[in-house]
Amino acid sequence: MANLSYTRTPKLADLLKAADPQGVMYIRVLNDNTLALGADPLKPTKIIDLSGESVAPYAACVTAEGRLDEALPRADIRPGRRSGDYWFEIGGKRVQCGSLKELLAEALRTLERTQPGTLTILAKIRGRSRRIVARDPHKLFTKPHLVHDYAETLDGGWYYGTNNSARETNIWLQRAAECAGLEWGTEFRTSL
Repeated sequence: MANLSYTRTPKLADLLKAADPQGVMYIRVLNDNTLALGADPLKPTKIIDLSGESVAPYAACVTAEGRLDEALPRADIRPGRRSGDYWFEIGGKRVQCGSLKELLAEALRTLERTQPGTLTILAKIRGRSRRIVARDPHKLFTKPHLVHDYAETLDGGWYYGTNNSARETNIWLQRAAECAGLEWGTEFRTSL
């Protein structure tokens, strides 16, 4: 008997970004539960298992006979949590958020209100290819074309980058809490 799987669109978007961060792959429906991705549509390199909401290498999912294994391995790559399952807590007060993007924005706003100047300190920190906050949206990314799609306003003339995985969001919030002088995990924590 076939087992039909479904997932919410934000979760599917997270799975696709986890499997193909650069957005260069083609996608193919293999069955009711499985999508295949690859730079060549006929030679997939990744599998998205909708029933397990996970991403795995295609080679690990194919039997010796070349058929797709029905028992797909659970992911070596796990995208962020489902929309609506997010919160942060500061000073014992929990704030619920509906998405990773909302979690990041609300937590940054709250940290700035709690400790003015937090965003100024955080703006000086640059990861490998971006900052999380800046006064000028063009200073967020090393690649200028990303500004149009992934820079949004925060408050008080600040902009923040929205293209972040759950892991990246957690790392940025940990840095922001440290900039605010709060102890991560006790004075400030998240659901991630």
